[in-house]
Amino acid sequence: MPLGIVLLLVWLVLLVRYPRPMLPATAIIGVIALLIAAVAAVTQWRHERQVSQIEISIRHDPEHCEFGRPLRVEVHNRSTRTVTGMSWQLRASQPGYSFDLLTGEASRRTYLLDDILPADGRWQRCYPAPALRSGYRAGDLEYRADQVRARLQR
Repeated sequence: MPLGIVLLLVWLVLLVRYPRPMLPATAIIGVIALLIAAVAAVTQWRHERQVSQIEISIRHDPEHCEFGRPLRVEVHNRSTRTVTGMSWQLRASQPGYSFDLLTGEASRRTYLLDDILPADGRWQRCYPAPALRSGYRAGDLEYRADQVRARLQR
């Protein structure tokens, strides 16, 4: 049996067998667990709030990008913390629709930003156009970043 199940069963047996000393101990452990969960939730919420302030703009821009790399990605760090690394997945869809038009391997590709991006800093790079489902042209689609993850400096 997994250790957690065994500990829970032992705790329940002790609680039923010796309720008077176990009830205060159970209350103390419950309060400690709630405090740990609250601290973890607030920390996660603050991190997600900072990541949501990072603006990623993706567009098909062959005029300003070198040949063979028409997809321009611009990142603007509007958060108050320095970004030390970032990753995202690309999604492409027709304007007004949400259906992803990237093919298998292109839809699973993860894009990385390994440069340090200070608060209010900007970064840009051009990438090759991803493989699309047949019948669609890269210039006619809207692009967005999905599953954005960022490492932020404390």
